[in-house]
Amino acid sequence: MIWQQDGAPPHYGQIVRDYLDDTFLQWIGRRGTVEWPPRSPDLTPCDFSQWGMIKDRVYAQQPRDVNHLKLLIELEFTSFNNNIELCQAICCSVADRCYMCINTEGK
Repeated sequence: MIWQQDGAPPHYGQIVRDYLDDTFLQWIGRRGTVEWPPRSPDLTPCDFSQWGMIKDRVYAQQPRDVNHLKLLIELEFTSFNNNIELCQAICCSVADRCYMCINTEGK
């Protein structure tokens, strides 16, 4: 498992970083084992993949009203979370995205 967090000031405290170092072999964040690349809004699975997939699936079913929309969203998230292979593939790509951002920085 790889823990991921952004560079928010509360996440950067020494006590937080010590805990993450002791708990995870790898963690993505400011001064983590994998540095959080600056200006990288598309690193989280929700941002680059999950929201778009859920939205497409929900709106394909043409929600009738707000309550139906909420129900469809819940059902699609449940369905999405039950697809372990897809979730693993998406999450594994986070480290690759970090490395791409780090390796292209300054170019």
